[in-house]
Amino acid sequence: MAFGRVCAAALVLLAGSQVDALIVSKAENTWEPEPCEELEPGKPCAKLYEHPQGSTTVMPCPVESHTNADGCAALFGGKGDGEQCPQITCPKALGVTMKLVCTGGCCPTCWAPDHVIGLDRHKALENPAVVDPAPQAPTTCGGVRCFEPVCAEGQKKGHVEGDCCYSCVPGR
Repeated sequence: MAFGRVCAAALVLLAGSQVDALIVSKAENTWEPEPCEELEPGKPCAKLYEHPQGSTTVMPCPVESHTNADGCAALFGGKGDGEQCPQITCPKALGVTMKLVCTGGCCPTCWAPDHVIGLDRHKALENPAVVDPAPQAPTTCGGVRCFEPVCAEGQKKGHVEGDCCYSCVPGR
């Protein structure tokens, strides 16, 4: 169960960083994600999660919204209703209640846009320790910030397939 909460928290951060286009109405907690058809190409779509009628159980996001339906099917395999996703309720941050949204993952996550809950992502921060990603990095690593690894004895700087940045690997 704790693993599910950690994964949900990681997904909240991921979703928050990927989806930043929203409409905010005058009332502080009535924001809604921007309609998917109005998003720029490449921007992930966020849709408000709707609990099953008369229930507060958090169920999986609609299958048609899954980025990797096979992965979700494997995650859910053999689990009953109410056991597939973490049973989370969204917290308040700076007076704004986050909302459950589906953004391509298997389960809904708590989320609010950056301009509703101010979040400093340090995008403009200049740091001399930041280095370019590894040339072998996947194309999905755009915008990543890497740091030069400091490796222990017996290890050396190297690249692990699928990673964005160099890391320490066994030395030869």
